[in-house]
Amino acid sequence: MSNTVVRGLGNILAGGADFINFEEGKPMTLLFIDWFEDLLGIREHYEAALNPKYVRCPGKDICPLCKANPSKYPALRIKFRVFDATDKKIKFVSLAKSHVQKLNSDFNLDEVDPTKNFVTIYRTGKGASDTSYSARKYIPTPENGKPVFNYPTQEAIEAMPDINPQVTAHSVDEIANFMKLVEGMTEPLGCQGYDQLQGVPAQQNKLPF
Repeated sequence: MSNTVVRGLGNILAGGADFINFEEGKPMTLLFIDWFEDLLGIREHYEAALNPKYVRCPGKDICPLCKANPSKYPALRIKFRVFDATDKKIKFVSLAKSHVQKLNSDFNLDEVDPTKNFVTIYRTGKGASDTSYSARKYIPTPENGKPVFNYPTQEAIEAMPDINPQVTAHSVDEIANFMKLVEGMTEPLGCQGYDQLQGVPAQQNKLPF
């Protein structure tokens, strides 16, 4: 099924996928649903002129965006789900590999399993080039304004959004149609070479968080 299709009344009324929006100075306390062997990644183009701006690449040999500019490649994005303790909803997160590596290092330092313990994620930086993330184990202290958070209910688990559409490549026809809607577009402007992104935050592949 095309991943442009939305299934289910709840998803339709909700208006699509619910992604975490990290902001500098606003830490978020989360329980990770997907981690370790459950993490999934997909190469993704960022092109501000397109709708959608983030295009999941079907492979450089057939992707119209790759063919339009063969010297540039999509960045690897890691997709996973988390439980937002504040509004008690399961949401999606999309991060660069370097950011996932940093979070995992912090979890190891704290000796914490983020799928069993709540963790607080901090973002520093506002632009794609200076953004970094850090994580700490969440220790509730109600007297200091850090409440005890409940784990997701069975209902929340059963209503958990399907991650498969987020890691399924757009089809060649879908991408071609995205490009046709942009008059005069001859090549992608925002695709960064994957080799340039190893250990470096995406520069022109800025995500909406």
